[in-house]
Parts: sequence; structure tokens; C-alpha cells
Amino acid sequence: MVDLKFRSALLNKDTTICYDIISSQLKGENLVSVIYELLHASALVKYEEDIMIHPICVINSLKNFIGDDKEFPSESVLNFAVDYLVRFKFRNFEKSELQEINNMAKTIFMGDFEDACQNGNWEEAKLLLKDIYIASDNSRAALDILAELALQDGPRNAIFVYHILRAFQFQQIKNDNWTFIDCIFNIMKTYSLKNVHPSVNINPKSIKSKVINMGDITYFSALERIWDGEYTRIKGYRREISYWISKIKFYEYSITIIKDHFLNTINKNSFISFAEKIIKNKKTKKQKAEDLVTLDAIRHLSRNLNDKELAIIGSRYNDIIL
Repeated sequence: MVDLKFRSALLNKDTTICYDIISSQLKGENLVSVIYELLHASALVKYEEDIMIHPICVINSLKNFIGDDKEFPSESVLNFAVDYLVRFKFRNFEKSELQEINNMAKTIFMGDFEDACQNGNWEEAKLLLKDIYIASDNSRAALDILAELALQDGPRNAIFVYHILRAFQFQQIKNDNWTFIDCIFNIMKTYSLKNVHPSVNINPKSIKSKVINMGDITYFSALERIWDGEYTRIKGYRREISYWISKIKFYEYSITIIKDHFLNTINKNSFISFAEKIIKNKKTKKQKAEDLVTLDAIRHLSRNLNDKELAIIGSRYNDIIL
């Protein structure tokens, strides 16, 4: 099967097999399987670098570009996904780690887990996390709790949280749920959580125009997409997002509108072409990764912008594909 062969090759960093599978005219279920294995591998990466370009953010962005033309998926985009992943080490995941937990019925209090995280008691939190995972029949419940806790530091985590939520939802293979849960937990345990914030009477729409002119669109796009999503804990997500929206910083500078900016004439395949141009340029892989995550945010925003707003975004970020 394509998925098992590709997973093995990817985790063993056998790029030749990965490239061969990608070049085999992937379509339908085989394409979906390869994209999922890329997302799954991105959640297994041992990562200590800039969280904005965590592999899960990069691969989920590439997944979005590929989705614009599933009949003729871009080989260069998929190959870049492989190249970006194999530069990292992968965590070893043993099912025995979870099987060691006492499977007897337990009363699990979510508040105990949240308190342990809030207080930085990460060893205790990991044990409680495993209990929650097993008590919830290996469901996504623990992931949703961790996402809400992570959003208490929106500027640091929102981009990552958006992408891991979407990566998780792509297939939702139950046997792999722990991989994504462990991924977000490992990111969070490296810093101290901020306190829970009060809800603010504000939403993304109320500042969108100002962000387009002088804000961080990658960060804003993540906040907006989480806000508009359908999640079990959406009330908590929106509470934190509303607070961080009220704290967004804007930068005063003059914008020179470029007549032939890159968003001037876009179609359904434009962002695939833009991604390919970024991948082919002479920047470092790290810079390419950042540009691709930013391009994904631009792709999202471009769907609902008028010509004037497109011209502003296109002019602000025109050098992204040069």
C-alpha cells in the first residue's frame, strides 16, 4: 500500500523512494494518503526552532496549495515537503508507552491536567494527559484542551495551533491521534503558560481592514481561521483570540501600490505557481518555509478581498515570490 510504503520511506529518510512515489501520478486516495503521511511525519519531528515554521505549519500550508489542483498535484511542492522534513530528527513512538498506563476505570478531572500545565508541572501533566487520552477512548479531547491552553499565548502559538488543528482534521486516523497530541504537548512544555484571559468584545472582522494595511497577516489569518472554525472548545478559543485581537500591534508605514503586483490576476492555480516559485528561488530552506506559511495566509485572505485590498496585500508582499 502506498501509505505504508511512503511512511516507512519518509521516517527512514529514504528520499529516493519518496520521490518515486510522488512521481507516480498520484491521484485520489493515493494522493490523500501521501499528504496525510507528510502531515503525520511533521507531527513526529523533534523541533526546537521558530514555531512559525514548525514542520506542521509548513506541510499543512503545502497541503492547502496542493488542494487547489488535486488532479495534477505539483511534484515540486510535494518533493519540497519531503526535503523539509528529512532535515529533522523524528521522535520514536512506541505504543507500549501508552499501554503501560493503568487501563482500569479512573475518574479523570480535566481541571487537574490544566492546573498541572498552568503550574509548569510537566511530568505530572504528561501522566494526566495519557490518562485523559485513554479515558476518552483515544479521542481528540486532549488535543482540544491543549490547543486552548496554547492560545493563552496567542502571539507565540496561534499560527502553530491553527495548523496542527487542521492537520489533525485532515484524516483523523484514530491510531495516530496520540502523535498529534504529543506534538503539541512537547511544544508547550518548553515554556511557561500565560494566565487565562478575559473575553473582549471584539472579533477578527472588526480589525481586518486595518490588518490588511499595517498588520501581521500571517498571525491574523491564524486567529481568524480558528475563530471561524467548528470546534468543541470554540468558546474558550474565542475568549483567548478576542483578547489577543485587542492587543494586536499595527505598524505605521506608507504603502506604494505596485501596478503589476503578484495578486493582480489570480485564478485557482495561482497559489500553486507562487509556491513553486518560492521553492525554486535561492533563499534558504528556513526562509522558503516562512514565505510558504505567509503565502498560505495570503491565499486565505485573498478569497474575500476587493481589488483595492488585493492591491495592498499584493504590494506589501510582492517580493515573496521574487
